[in-house]
Amino acid sequence: MAQSPEYQTAKSKLEAFCAYQERCTHEVKEKIKAFDLSEAEVVELLNFLRSNKYLDEERFARSYASGKFVIKGWGRIKIRSHMKAKFVPNELIQIGLSEIDDEAYIERMKHLANRKWEELAKEKNPWAKKQKLYRFLAGKGYETYLFDHLEY
Repeated sequence: MAQSPEYQTAKSKLEAFCAYQERCTHEVKEKIKAFDLSEAEVVELLNFLRSNKYLDEERFARSYASGKFVIKGWGRIKIRSHMKAKFVPNELIQIGLSEIDDEAYIERMKHLANRKWEELAKEKNPWAKKQKLYRFLAGKGYETYLFDHLEY
């Protein structure tokens, strides 16, 4: 199929877009909308990106989960919900979340909890202090049943 100049522009821009950091199919499709491409060109472009390893949904899921956990300190609930918002399939979400070591997960939660507990030092009411801590951890995406691992 003869490729339009718009296709060539989109191809080079999307190669750079995907090479910069891991992307999911949804993000790439959103980026493609900025170009005036036919449906056939969109399909061809997505196939090109996949076959040349610019776009790999499983690699994205693994990278996204470990990155959000390590860098942002997110829990599994928040990571899962953000991946769902990006239309990542459930089985790939599970693969991504399996990258997170359970022991490291608990340790990271404890570290965040200790830091937050110190920030809440001015709170005199122990019940309110604990509620604020639990709300913080839940907001970070940690499962409430894990709060039993905390010693406050």
